[in-house]
Amino acid sequence: MIDLSKFTDPYERKARLYPALICLFPIMIGIAISFPKVFSTLSGLVALAAAVGLLQFLSHLARDRGKILEPALFEKWGGMPSVTIFRHRDNNIPSPAKLKYHEILSKISKISAPSKEFEIQEPNKADEIYISWSDYLRGKTRDTKKYHLIFKENINYGFRRNMLGIRWFCVLSAFMGIGLLYIPTFSGSNISDIVVATTLLLATYIAIFVFVVKHQWVKIVADAYGKQLVEAINA
Repeated sequence: MIDLSKFTDPYERKARLYPALICLFPIMIGIAISFPKVFSTLSGLVALAAAVGLLQFLSHLARDRGKILEPALFEKWGGMPSVTIFRHRDNNIPSPAKLKYHEILSKISKISAPSKEFEIQEPNKADEIYISWSDYLRGKTRDTKKYHLIFKENINYGFRRNMLGIRWFCVLSAFMGIGLLYIPTFSGSNISDIVVATTLLLATYIAIFVFVVKHQWVKIVADAYGKQLVEAINA
């Protein structure tokens, strides 16, 4: 068995390692069902690989794919959610609360809060102020125990972003897993109930990555993170 508790950093484990393992799951289950002896040997090798850092390497691959994708996501969303949430035209926070947060942050930063008119006329300059506020709040909320809700949403965002980053690798992995399930039939073996059931499971896996794991699925938690970050002003 692989001892995932060795990955003591919750962000590293949940946002980076889990996506990599989810991507490998179809291939591993295909080997486990069609070639149980090989899987038994492979499990030992995987445990050894974990000991020498291969799982760490896989987690970095998942992270890198997510980070590569991130600029395109921000462009599609109109900006970084933890920044756009400060805009007057953004609806994630009610206008009265937003004006209150603007007033508090303008006092803290000594930078006047942009008015609606200024934001319309000078959107880039307004965003520079919002970026400064966002950076300030991220620096203030690094205590993961005190600001555990922010940390939780940050993990959720990292997990979904990285899953989207390796989305098509997961689909490919599922097709490979299905292929592995049917290799024994070429030598005359019957298609067992477990093979049929696993095929349906992997077909569902593919459908989830094709129809659910999209940029909007990531934006939901990105907006939630931005909202939690702003509400830290009240802490």
